[in-house]
Amino acid sequence: MSSIPQGYRRLQGSERRPSPSAKALGIANPNESFAVTIVLRRRLNGAPLPDHDFFLNTPPSQRQRMSSSEFAVLYGASNEDIDKVIKFVTAHHLTVVDAHAARRTVIVSGTVQRMESFFATRLGRFEHQIVRGATDQPTKERYRGLDGFIHIPEDLEGIIVGVFGLDNRTVTIRNRSNDDDPPNTTSLTVPQVTSLYDFPDQSASGQTIAIFSLSGYKTEDITTYFNDLGLDVPTVKDIDIDGATNTVTSKTTPETTMDICVSASAAPGASVAVYFTQDTEKGWVDLIGRAVHPNCDDPVCSVLSSSYYEYNGDDKASSDFIHAVSSAFRDAALQGVTVCIASGDRGSYSKIKDGKAHVQYPASDPWVLTVGGTTIGNVNGSSYDEYVWNDDRGATGGGVSAYFPLPSYQSSATVPVSVNDQSKGRGVPDVAANSSPHSGYVIPFNGGSRTGAGTSAAAPLWAGLIARINAAMGENIGYINPALYALGSSVFNDIDGSEGPKNNKVEGESAPGYPAHSGWDACTGWGSPKGSALLDGLAQIFAKRCTIVLQNQIIQSNSTTFSVQVDGFRPADFGIHHGPVIMSSIGPPITLPIVSQTGSISCELEELDVQDTTLPPTPQRFTWVYSLTYTSTVINLQADPIMIQISATVTSLEGESVSTQACVLLLCESI
Repeated sequence: MSSIPQGYRRLQGSERRPSPSAKALGIANPNESFAVTIVLRRRLNGAPLPDHDFFLNTPPSQRQRMSSSEFAVLYGASNEDIDKVIKFVTAHHLTVVDAHAARRTVIVSGTVQRMESFFATRLGRFEHQIVRGATDQPTKERYRGLDGFIHIPEDLEGIIVGVFGLDNRTVTIRNRSNDDDPPNTTSLTVPQVTSLYDFPDQSASGQTIAIFSLSGYKTEDITTYFNDLGLDVPTVKDIDIDGATNTVTSKTTPETTMDICVSASAAPGASVAVYFTQDTEKGWVDLIGRAVHPNCDDPVCSVLSSSYYEYNGDDKASSDFIHAVSSAFRDAALQGVTVCIASGDRGSYSKIKDGKAHVQYPASDPWVLTVGGTTIGNVNGSSYDEYVWNDDRGATGGGVSAYFPLPSYQSSATVPVSVNDQSKGRGVPDVAANSSPHSGYVIPFNGGSRTGAGTSAAAPLWAGLIARINAAMGENIGYINPALYALGSSVFNDIDGSEGPKNNKVEGESAPGYPAHSGWDACTGWGSPKGSALLDGLAQIFAKRCTIVLQNQIIQSNSTTFSVQVDGFRPADFGIHHGPVIMSSIGPPITLPIVSQTGSISCELEELDVQDTTLPPTPQRFTWVYSLTYTSTVINLQADPIMIQISATVTSLEGESVSTQACVLLLCESI
């Protein structure tokens, strides 16, 4: 359909074209029935979305998980938008399968003919070659797909932001869970590696790790693995999405088996939820939405691990797909879910043979924790060597995003410019862990065993670490990136390239690589974890704290009065009983003109005295309010800015104290 029909608008970012290797096989069967997922905008009158810095400056206790209805009111789709979409699709004889305000999705089903009518497009049948799995060998795939744009009724322009499912080509490449015989002389167990990385000695009981799955597993393989290690077999629940189920065939890969085994043995006591979905754009959108906003009978996960990435580099992927998935990852951050993504196993070229470096999506998403790869060797007790993973079996993915700008939390890291065009972008990966098949894990699979390796093994290992940290802190840390970058190299084993591979350039490929060096680099990020040090660092960042809020500022001719609200959190833990305030006039910023700094400050304290017997049984917010007046002796206050610094200290019954301060700039004018 070359022209836009009257009354319709092109859906931006929806263009899909056949790959260069594709050949057209004819039109799609007009009577074929299938479902699509329509993604809607966030409500127009919703709460502003927190930025990255919010998650560093706000403790997890102040950003607890919301119910779906609570989330929908703040950040979801409005009922008006949902109703409007439903009205239009039903008028075109499509059936509404599900509508979910928090996920911002409306799922509809119908025939090819009716889908083509509503979306003003044409669907065809195509055959092309794709590269999947650990090898570079192409395979043929037939799919139903687009050759152009999707269109939507003009009354729905701006309301619908994505449509997924019309095109059902494969979009995912799994990272390496190697199929060769394990290198028995050098293979490691997950408990060995968690000990080398000094994971906290903490059960992960009460935590649920979600696994993104496109492949089946056998329960007996899971049982064998944990019995061999002498660990309790975890509770594993399957979640079926879009008709996908836990099915094991001759073509099944060990990916899901490895993800379950590695994550749960890295976090003893945790439960695992395996989310099965179709290998399509719709499958991705539906799975992440379901994991973040679960159905009433689904487990509530605290960590999501994925060892897959989208077929194209992030500079070639469809923008509406990236927008939909990235928005879902941002939802995960708001809901306290940490998302761990493998960075890839083909170094800087990422299986795209165009002579350029690429990073894959979703590894490049700024709302996920991206995990690169290392090789562990020369293990002797607690001593070991660790290198950048780059050998005959693969290499750690890493580089600079061509799609996402540099996030604020990476501004002080040594993220290089792109080796392609010297542009700036989100640096990948954030962290790393053991990945080489030469130091991989023996995973039971289908009656035999395989080597579990690649960044596919590193991401679930980090998911297990996050689960342990959550359990130790008593609350889900959630979106962790800003805090990790604030801690920096102090809580990581720096893989600086002084020994072993120097970069992630793959031998025989023309794409340039990124060098390893001290500090953050595009091979292993900050490096592998010092688990207990990371827990201690996070505990310090998110220690119980009080904040100051300046309210009700009143400008007068000779004085300025404002209220100061001192907020604290979790008094049951803190045993709060008083909070003195200290004030001082510290003068104006040096860039502002000043007439006089002369003035005085007075304070009336309304002290809240909380005894042991009156402490609330559950954590809750408490507040003291102080009334402060700043009076100037200068008659003419015009252009007379004064900076007031206010400090508050909260002291516990046990003698523990937390201090904070705020400043207010008084810009007074004569009245």
